[in-house]
Amino acid sequence: MNHRKLVGTATLGVLVLLGFGSRFVTGFSQDDWDPCYRMAYIIAVCGALFAACYDRKNLPEKAWDFNPKRGLVYFLLGWILFPVMIAINAISGSDFTLSNVVLATLALSVLIGVVGSFTENVGV
Repeated sequence: MNHRKLVGTATLGVLVLLGFGSRFVTGFSQDDWDPCYRMAYIIAVCGALFAACYDRKNLPEKAWDFNPKRGLVYFLLGWILFPVMIAINAISGSDFTLSNVVLATLALSVLIGVVGSFTENVGV
């Protein structure tokens, strides 16, 4: 493991422990954090995750390729994936209505369909 990945992994671990520790040790929930602190925490976690997982050797030569068939497949997969995610949220106690489920599924399916149309190497 190179130094950058090691530092990224260690930083990610410290940030996750900080998030858990702030809730259970101090009793200060993350919901009570100032929005600026929340945003800084999210950016720091994303940066640490990027440093821990990014590998220049495994980059594809070509990352963008327009393929409408792949976009359609991703759009249809969205109609399966997002209702399952909403059902999991409903089991955990979230409130939802049928119109919200349909609108959220449509919006997110369109989004991943568009992204899927233009990306070739997404690891799927």
